Amino acid sequence: MEVENKELTFEEGIEQLERIVRELEQKEVPLEQALNLFRQGIELVQNSNSLLDHAEKQMQILLENPNGELEIRPADFPVEG
Repeated sequence: MEVENKELTFEEGIEQLERIVRELEQKEVPLEQALNLFRQGIELVQNSNSLLDHAEKQMQILLENPNGELEIRPADFPVEG
């Protein structure tokens, strides 16, 4: 089963990733299948991170500047490692 990351929404990607994790937690998954599932999971994580990065860049927040006026600035979120 091939993962089509480019067409998945964030939520669909997370659902597929959760399914893959459940499958990998089974003790009787053959090695080749486990490696394939792991590869698909990595692709899903990368796609989800890309979607989150894109969404973060699009978000803006309304802030008050030092003069007391409201202005729109790009959101600046701290990145956790």
